Amino acid sequence: MGLLDHCKKAIDEALRLGAEAVDVYGVDVEAIRVEVRKNNIEVSKATHDVGLGLRAIVRGSMGYSYASGLGVNMSDVVRKAVKAAKVGYPDPDFKDLPKPSSYPSPQGTYDDEIASLTPEELTDLATSLIKKVKMNNIYSVNIVIESSKFKCFIVNSNGVEGADEGTYLSFLVYITARDGVNMSSSYDGDVVRTMKDIDMESMITRTAQEAVRGLKARPYRTTKVPVILSGKVLLAVIVEGIASALNADLVQRGRSYMATRLNEKISVEALTIIDDGLVNGGPLTRRFDVEGTPRQRTVLIEGGFVRSLLHNSYTSGKARTKSTGNASRSGGPLDFRGQVTIAPSNVVVEPGDWSLEEMLEEVKYGLLILDTHDAPNIATGELSAMITHGYIVEGGEVKDPVKQTLFAFNIIDFAKKIKAIGRERSKHFNLYSPPILALEVQVSSKA
Repeated sequence: MGLLDHCKKAIDEALRLGAEAVDVYGVDVEAIRVEVRKNNIEVSKATHDVGLGLRAIVRGSMGYSYASGLGVNMSDVVRKAVKAAKVGYPDPDFKDLPKPSSYPSPQGTYDDEIASLTPEELTDLATSLIKKVKMNNIYSVNIVIESSKFKCFIVNSNGVEGADEGTYLSFLVYITARDGVNMSSSYDGDVVRTMKDIDMESMITRTAQEAVRGLKARPYRTTKVPVILSGKVLLAVIVEGIASALNADLVQRGRSYMATRLNEKISVEALTIIDDGLVNGGPLTRRFDVEGTPRQRTVLIEGGFVRSLLHNSYTSGKARTKSTGNASRSGGPLDFRGQVTIAPSNVVVEPGDWSLEEMLEEVKYGLLILDTHDAPNIATGELSAMITHGYIVEGGEVKDPVKQTLFAFNIIDFAKKIKAIGRERSKHFNLYSPPILALEVQVSSKA
């Protein structure tokens, strides 16, 4: 019996035991992972993870259980979920699970080259990448490469039945440079669906160069200056700071600073942000979300106004609107063990009219910020973050790297201080965004 058959059988048994609504999400993932630690191959392994997660609903009360592997007693899994639903508190805000609908067929999500990779081939690839780092002062090279192929199924008691498959290749490189007692690190990474969408050699070479260049980093000063945000730092601002704050569950619970902002103008007119679950080859492009709602394109910010929230079936029912197809799992869209949540898919910032060079010319004294490891406070919209990769800008020219320097702002204040949006987008994981120039941003340093 295949995974889809197990899903269907679980639905029938849950209904027989008294569930009023049921859905089952099944996932089958084969992955290969290679890890390089301090220049040496330390891990090379293949894994196969298959299972299903079942939700049973009685009077709006939801019970959940999952099966890891198909050799377990599925009847026990079903009984556990139905029992939990029956003893739970009724929830009048639950309306229904998704109804059947047609699913899109997004492009660029499956690659035979990735699907056919072997552990030996991935190990050889990692070894060849290590050899590309030939610069002086390089202390250590750390790499993680993982290829995977998956199949997933969603079935529910309303008649929804969906199937999807795809491939992923994730790449992360972390390089440390040393000059005496002075050390500097840089990292890069991406997640793609096809091999043609990633250039690991260029990424590792660039990361090594940035690590060595960082040996000359210096603190900035404490002041308010114009800053250009580009690259991975925009994940913290756009994806985590804005798109994730428009999670309807957080908004309905009053746990997001966006709780009262729907249809309000929060930024300059030039800012438009779209959650697009159908981007060609996007990391989070799928036919449907984990509940079986079709992936779609949702305008979040348009002309500076908040136009929509991100919904799953529960929050959309509570708000008497339609789900936006953003139901996810706590461990991501290929997680069958975690609870159903809400998460952005591919986040797209519409381009503006400025080149990066024109933005730099606007900055007499300021910073070009490329990365931070910090995240905003979704409840308040405040971001206070250490610059992990950035440069001092003087007279429109990029100068020395910066270190031991923080930048801080309220997300809405930042959005209203945007002066320019670039015309060339770049991809960083699930974000597609051009650089953004904002004025009067607080920065502080120990210098």
